[in-house]
Amino acid sequence: MRAISPCVTCMKEASDKLTTTGESTPVRFPYAEMDDNGIVYLTCDKGHSTAAVHRSRKHQFLFESGCHALLDHYTNEAVSTFSAALERAYEFFLRVAYRKLRLPPSLLDDSWKHVKAQSERQFGAFVFLFPAIAGESFELPQSIPQLRNKVIHRGYMARFDEVEKYAEVIFAIIRRIMHVLSDRCPTEMWAEINDAAEVQRSAVPAGMEWTWVAGTEFDLTVDLTFESWMDELRTQHEGQPE
Repeated sequence: MRAISPCVTCMKEASDKLTTTGESTPVRFPYAEMDDNGIVYLTCDKGHSTAAVHRSRKHQFLFESGCHALLDHYTNEAVSTFSAALERAYEFFLRVAYRKLRLPPSLLDDSWKHVKAQSERQFGAFVFLFPAIAGESFELPQSIPQLRNKVIHRGYMARFDEVEKYAEVIFAIIRRIMHVLSDRCPTEMWAEINDAAEVQRSAVPAGMEWTWVAGTEFDLTVDLTFESWMDELRTQHEGQPE
């Protein structure tokens, strides 16, 4: 997936110039390839090699990637990516819930290896643990597995409008999950986010300039709807190179 990322060195040079001369210098935020750690390594027009560490979780990366696929009208690819985003949101919930229940992360890792390639079992684990944290049951709209299974198992060619609706429902589900975690176990949620971010940061080669980049689609301090998020992303998407 490609993501907007700044050149850290160019940003510092622009900041220093503004401080010393008062002159503002525009800094480009190009699209570049993101790796599985959520890190974008890029070389800007001036030849600076830097890294941007996207301080988001895997479900956020995948959801944004699905949106880009949808905007390019790759509807089936979008369905599979949105589905993967939802599954990673389930995993994120489980990891935070284990912290809340004072269970070591290693215990989840030992159990997860038995279900990591099995979507239905991952969902089952989530469904049974969700009430323990949320105090209410979780009901997955049938439209989600129905379209996913039609696309992935039967080769159904999905229409843009039905995938857009599919994405909107998943967007709402993930935001609900994040709201539950934020309300019921904020300390554990941020501990999970910060620990994962430290693992990301440690993957950047020693000596390389780097910076954090934050996502907003599941930032609960932002009053965001799926429609407004897509409008924002559509503007960014139109600026992507072919």
